[in-house]
Amino acid sequence: MTTREFVPYLSVTDANEAVAFYSRVFESEPSLLLKMPDGKVMHCEFCFDGARFFLSEELPEHGGTPSPASLGATTVAIHLYVDDCDAMVAQMKKHGAEVVMEPTDVFWGERFARVRDPFGHEWGVTMRLHDMTQAEIMAAAENLFESAAD
Repeated sequence: MTTREFVPYLSVTDANEAVAFYSRVFESEPSLLLKMPDGKVMHCEFCFDGARFFLSEELPEHGGTPSPASLGATTVAIHLYVDDCDAMVAQMKKHGAEVVMEPTDVFWGERFARVRDPFGHEWGVTMRLHDMTQAEIMAAAENLFESAAD
């Protein structure tokens, strides 16, 4: 069997500021930081708690992926599991992120919040409250939809 790892790669404007933001929020320095001669971040890697993500300047002149700032939106949300959803949301907010949805206990057995970082990337910050089977989640969703229809 082949081992696979999915690693989010964030494209941002002002990657140096993004490196500083993520370092503060996750209390972790980059494991790799490569800069171009002009000081722009060509590639940065954060590794902590068995997870990784990469980031760089959007660099359109080199065919880079547009950032949310250039698009005026983001097309993906990063789902981040943590031990304490409320604490992580507070940490992100303290350092300049916008809370889009306050931490809430949700039907699928988690505490969940939505946060937009200063660079336009959306994070789904969550913690497990209790394990649920697929059948339990589907039944809870069905109950939610039925009560919303009333």
